[in-house]
Amino acid sequence: MARGLNKVMVIGFVEREPEVRRTSTGQWVASFCVSTNRRWTTNAGEVKEASEWFNLVAWDQLARVASELVQCDQRIYAEGYLQTRSWDDTQGQRHVRTEIVACKLIPMDSRDTAVDRNPDGSSEETPLCLNRVMVIGNLGRDPEMRYTPDGQAVTSFSLAATRTRASVDGDRRDTTEWFNIVCWGNLAEICNQYLSKGRRVYVEGELRTRGWEQPDGRKHFRTELVANEMIMLGPRPRFRSDEQTPAYYQDELAV
Repeated sequence: MARGLNKVMVIGFVEREPEVRRTSTGQWVASFCVSTNRRWTTNAGEVKEASEWFNLVAWDQLARVASELVQCDQRIYAEGYLQTRSWDDTQGQRHVRTEIVACKLIPMDSRDTAVDRNPDGSSEETPLCLNRVMVIGNLGRDPEMRYTPDGQAVTSFSLAATRTRASVDGDRRDTTEWFNIVCWGNLAEICNQYLSKGRRVYVEGELRTRGWEQPDGRKHFRTELVANEMIMLGPRPRFRSDEQTPAYYQDELAV
């Protein structure tokens, strides 16, 4: 089994047509934006909607195909892995950008012809939009849990997923991506009770980006994986006789 898993699947609408260029080594690279919509009902019965925007990057032959087939307002399926890079601008300010490096692109219908058949934004054949991330990795720190003013439990921790890839010159290199994981409700309490630094887990959820402004006026953005499923991997931990094994652990994956 691979050392880690870093897989993203998105169905959304193209908001910016691909920009194609060639690197100094002659590789083709295309970049464009895709948005997804999600709809949910609050505890008060209010229906709300929100959008997430994704930066997509395609390389080599897939980049050239994207430049020919991908158009603005088109609905598209993209599959790949997350990659975060950082750089300093001319003023010395640090910038961080999270991208989906696409391995597969499937053009679908246009925004005008796409049909949202069900109130939850899905159809029988395929959802109108999809935002799904699957990660296998090791915790970089112990979980931290707190309660919101309305009494909801929320737990956060970091997760490192390592993958091996071949470079342009044929060498095999390990790259590690760090994920900010956020869990809510019962899952938050389970993660806080049973997880610790170094633990290997499978996490599935969706990406969300939130922003805030500091007192000096600078804006900051943070991309998080909001988990809806967690499965502990590796050796079975020892439980006291008065403890109950969580349901999420009973479907353990072997490694």
